[in-house]
Amino acid sequence: MIKLDAKETMAAQAYAAYMIATSYFGSYKCVTPQMEKKTEHLYRLQSIENQYKMEDRIKALMEKQVLPQISEELLDSQVEVAFLSDGSGVRITDGLEFVLEIRQSVREI
Repeated sequence: MIKLDAKETMAAQAYAAYMIATSYFGSYKCVTPQMEKKTEHLYRLQSIENQYKMEDRIKALMEKQVLPQISEELLDSQVEVAFLSDGSGVRITDGLEFVLEIRQSVREI
C-alpha cells in the first residue's frame, strides 16, 4: 500500500463523498471528470479498510444530517456534481441552485 500525504488523503475522502452522496439521487452528472479520475485513483490506493471507514463516515453524515433536509422530489431528480478545486470535497446542484456541499478536513486516517 502506498502512503498518501494529507492532501492526497483528503482527495481520496472527497471521492468517497462523491460515491456515497450521489448514490442517494435519482441520477447525476459529474461536471469535473478529470478531478473524478484523479480522486478515484487516490481512493483506490487506500486500503480496503480505509475505504470502508471513509464510506461509513459519509453514510452517517448523509443519514443523520443531510437526507432529512432534502425533499423526495430532489432525491428523485438528476443532479450535477463538481469536485471542489482544492480536492477537499464535492458540490452538488440541481443544475441551477446549490443543494449540498461535502467538504473533508485535512487529516491522516
